[in-house]
Amino acid sequence: MDPAGRARGRSRGRGRGEEGLDTLTRRPDLAQQHGIAPYTTQPPHATGRARGGMHQEPEARGPAPSSSHSGTGSGSRTTSGPSTRDTSQELSYAGAAPGRASSALRSGPAAPPVVSSTRAPPPGAMAGGDTTASMGRGASRGREQRDVQIYTRPSAEFVKLGKTGSPIPVTSNYFELIKRPDMHLLQYRVDFVPDVDHIGVRKALIRVHENVLGKYLFDGTLLYNVTRLPQPLELFSKRVSDGSDVKVNFRLVGEIHKEDATYTTVMNIILRRCLGMLNLTMWKRDYYDPAALTEIPQHFLNVWPGYLTTIRHHEDGFLLGVEIIHKVLRRDTALDVMDRMRQSGGDIQALCKAELLGKVVMTHYNKKTYRIDDIDFTKNPKSTFHLRKEDRDISYLEYYSTRYNLTVRNASQPMLVSLPSRRDKNRGDDQPVYLIPELCGMTGLSDDQKKNFNLMKDVGNITRVMPDKRVEALMKFRRRLADNPKIQEELNSWGLDFAKNIVSCNARVIPAQTIQQGGNSFPTQEGDWSRSIQRSRMCVSVELHDWIVFTPTAMTHEIRPFIAMMKQVGAQQGFNIPEPNVIPMQMDRTSNYVEAIRTECSRREYSLIFCVLRNARADTYASIKKMTISEFGIPSQVITGRNLKGQQNKLLSIATKVMIQVASKLGAEPWRVAVPQTKWMVIGYDTYHDARQRKAVGAFVASINPTFSRYYSSVKIHENNEEISPSFKDHLFGALKSYYIMNEKTLPEKIVVYRDGVGAGDIARLKDTEVAALREACSDAGARTNYLGTGVYRPPIAFIVVSKRINTRFFAMSARGAGNPPCGTVVDNKVTLNERFDFFLVSQKVTQGTVSPTSYNIIEDDTGIAPDIHQRLAYALTHLYYNWPGTLRIPAPIQYAHKLAYLVGESMMTQPHEGLNRLPYYL
Repeated sequence: MDPAGRARGRSRGRGRGEEGLDTLTRRPDLAQQHGIAPYTTQPPHATGRARGGMHQEPEARGPAPSSSHSGTGSGSRTTSGPSTRDTSQELSYAGAAPGRASSALRSGPAAPPVVSSTRAPPPGAMAGGDTTASMGRGASRGREQRDVQIYTRPSAEFVKLGKTGSPIPVTSNYFELIKRPDMHLLQYRVDFVPDVDHIGVRKALIRVHENVLGKYLFDGTLLYNVTRLPQPLELFSKRVSDGSDVKVNFRLVGEIHKEDATYTTVMNIILRRCLGMLNLTMWKRDYYDPAALTEIPQHFLNVWPGYLTTIRHHEDGFLLGVEIIHKVLRRDTALDVMDRMRQSGGDIQALCKAELLGKVVMTHYNKKTYRIDDIDFTKNPKSTFHLRKEDRDISYLEYYSTRYNLTVRNASQPMLVSLPSRRDKNRGDDQPVYLIPELCGMTGLSDDQKKNFNLMKDVGNITRVMPDKRVEALMKFRRRLADNPKIQEELNSWGLDFAKNIVSCNARVIPAQTIQQGGNSFPTQEGDWSRSIQRSRMCVSVELHDWIVFTPTAMTHEIRPFIAMMKQVGAQQGFNIPEPNVIPMQMDRTSNYVEAIRTECSRREYSLIFCVLRNARADTYASIKKMTISEFGIPSQVITGRNLKGQQNKLLSIATKVMIQVASKLGAEPWRVAVPQTKWMVIGYDTYHDARQRKAVGAFVASINPTFSRYYSSVKIHENNEEISPSFKDHLFGALKSYYIMNEKTLPEKIVVYRDGVGAGDIARLKDTEVAALREACSDAGARTNYLGTGVYRPPIAFIVVSKRINTRFFAMSARGAGNPPCGTVVDNKVTLNERFDFFLVSQKVTQGTVSPTSYNIIEDDTGIAPDIHQRLAYALTHLYYNWPGTLRIPAPIQYAHKLAYLVGESMMTQPHEGLNRLPYYL
């Protein structure tokens, strides 16, 4: 158990590719144990697991509790911080300040003192001073990769610049990393005679020679610096126990070049070292400034501004990326949440678990974060555990009083339980952490808070930073670096500096798309055509035959005028809607809807089931979708009563959107755009992860007509919660079969796949599995159809990873200052990565805050498609999502796949009826 708050390193997001500077304490106790002269003197201590806690305070291990907890829960999480690690896996940084010792308590047998950190860096990372890293000696074994460089550019000479569009100057949130011409990063092999096994001791042996070595990074075997040492170089450290010398040999291995991943790692560690001098607070990987917090007193919230930073090698050199971020902190505690549940009545334990399990809390006493996996109602703060350090039993009340000078007011509250992750267990740290709810602040917004319009508006007013203010914040950050003498000294010692201004890029604006509707066409106005479509007919309409409406009896008088509006706007757009069969329901429980739908659908065949709910109810919605889609294979539409109330113009707008949604589900094509090619197939794939059931749902959609407006879809439930799909071959074979039927027994000439939700670390595996499966499916389809009389079908394939959660921002500069770039802005230079065939696309207009571009990384491409065509096709596809008369941030096929994966994963967890695989029933 761990009442003192040793947090685990768990991150719910993917690695962003920047390395961390995680404070460690030095180990003079081990130095003396191994007979090394005590040139530093601190009390012995050990640290525990860290969950990216903001307080970099290592803590001592504690002992087993006096009684075991009950009913532990489980949760899905990814570890981003270390378990208790042996110092043999740490890397030292000359001249770093030591950490501070403290104590902690955890169940399980006592372990020998070890050094750990607040977050584990990626493989190959090194740490400055008393910081962690994982270079050499197998330190990266089993550790998540955070900065994986996969070369997807066809060749170094390949030109990935597009041509179409009007040039526009933009700047971006990057600063150039400037190196002195004579700056060379050198690598040395370090050997000890006699040999020293413990890396922590090795570090101690060379630390005394900082005046000779200069600034350096050391992983226990390899040392990095920018000072060319005499060769050969032998230094000596003296043991205290017997007065004998340990000879330390330094042998130059060579220079580390900028293309090497190690070079990037070193740059990021130096950056982290500098950021640690800014008096900021670290949360997970990022730095926040609590001194600049903004209070929202009416909602009991605080907002901390912060910086997300990373250094990477881009097209023309190394750039420092800086994103302005915010952390919303609540003022209530986990105990406050429990008290609210108690006041609501019912099964208190069940209510508390439903509200708190899976949430993340931050301890007040050392600002570290934990995920709540269970609540132990058999324990309370009066429970005792054995404090190993003092070899005695102690209660939680006494421990917090003596250790942190804290008084726990509620001595009967249950204890929160945070379980070790799989990575923690692999490191031998397999005991749960126990926390007092009263001392744990809630993080993140609750579901009720997210539904509070005024609260979200007030938060958004702070977190949505306009472009000009964002640029000001970036320049302020740069000035903070420049005005700090310690940071300048650190950078100068490595021969580094940062440019004074953010970088400029050459961008282009792709011409606006023309929306085609029923013989009419009109240009898009800044990515929005919601008004224009109301006056035009659909490109392709369908017949709505018999349909049925289930509604609470009390809402019958409201649904009939709404249906009349749908018929009116449908007629204007060529979608004829007949009178439905309206079924009033006296009772509107979930079971009533299920029974009524089953009864009516067994009597008569319907083409649409339309349900009105009094309020939004997830269980009722899920039951309706599961029955209509999986059991009966009938598209369904569900709306809530609030959509039937309001002013006439508002109701007309809602009726228009619902009508288009219904028509699309039945196979209509409300609009089209001109696409660069018509004999291709475009595919979208996305994955939904269900942490509760530890399953994943992979959704696949593929175009089956020349205008990319009709799609085949299929779903696969992954029992192992895996992101990479093992079913791509089956998905594509079904799509090719439908394409073959729909296109006069022809198959697509080329296939372009847009893949969402993949981190850099998965790209290599993605190419080995999903890309390979696509090619196998094509071969099978050719053989089974005896395609073109030869049975050979090997179409060229482009596989594109699409990422919208990125930290790159662009600013259109004018005489009025910085603004958002217009829709269709493409950037394919300067800030793109030199190892990738990639580009950025701004496809939406944003009026509040700064627009977020989307990244396109073409990881496989034998199509010969020019970069210009890739960019134009991606932009065109952002116009073809029929649930929204405007552009998206991502191509429509991905959005369709996302909707399908979410529907099945969140509400159904069953396979849809195969009769629906050519209809977008998931809209």
